[in-house]
Amino acid sequence: MKNKQPLLWALTLLLAASAFAEKTKVLYVTHEPGRWHKYTPQLAIFKEIGEKAGWDVTVMTGEHDAQIEKLRGEGYAKGYDAVVYNFCFAHSRDSEAAANLMNQTRVHGVPALLIHCAMHSWWDSYKNGVPKAIGPDYLGQAKAKPELVAEWNKKHPGEAFPAWGDFTGVASVRHGAKKPIQMKVVNKDHPITKRFPDGFTTGNTELYNNVYTVEGVVPLIRGVQGKDDYIVAWTCPQGKAQVMGLSTGHDVNDWKAEPFQHLVIDGINFLAGKK
Repeated sequence: MKNKQPLLWALTLLLAASAFAEKTKVLYVTHEPGRWHKYTPQLAIFKEIGEKAGWDVTVMTGEHDAQIEKLRGEGYAKGYDAVVYNFCFAHSRDSEAAANLMNQTRVHGVPALLIHCAMHSWWDSYKNGVPKAIGPDYLGQAKAKPELVAEWNKKHPGEAFPAWGDFTGVASVRHGAKKPIQMKVVNKDHPITKRFPDGFTTGNTELYNNVYTVEGVVPLIRGVQGKDDYIVAWTCPQGKAQVMGLSTGHDVNDWKAEPFQHLVIDGINFLAGKK
């Protein structure tokens, strides 16, 4: 029996190491404390969600400007099965950071989940400018600031301008009042919505509008708030991988709700190939 003890220990360690290696590796990117959003309590809840899902979660957080600078780091998402962006960079004009973030998915193949105000970021690249500012070869609907495009073209001649709304898949430029949203599942057979109850009603949160969608968007859930009815959850192919957009999640109480947590878990598992 004594001779078998080392073998049993070795086998136990091997199984433990194997289980750890198989964990889905998730990078969670946010900024704290957040001016309009409660990112610190949301981060705490996401850690709980990660534990429940059995993921290996890494957090990249800090103050607003410092986080944008980190997004310039080449390959910061490499090695992860999925990356989650829960931030609000509406007034950032840092095209380098936006382009590098997009490349983590489009070039390096790391799928991304974008939550709430992540949709309302880099507004000058798709919202605050004019049509056709990106150039005659651009066939999309983004309205970029001409000076921002000129600055990009000077530094990166021949490279596509990083229009943020094109990356999110469903571009949004405004939101409604902080009132409940009824969420209606429009793709009930999708792995992401398999546990989400049709007709789930949020707490007081913001319904993001849809100004344009890019080719390949797959609507999953629509949100209804009064007379407004918009896509609030979707997937979209982006180069070597894809993104999932989830525009609800303003209210911390929604993060605590089991249906919201299931949507996040099933969404990330789908993106990571763990259907």
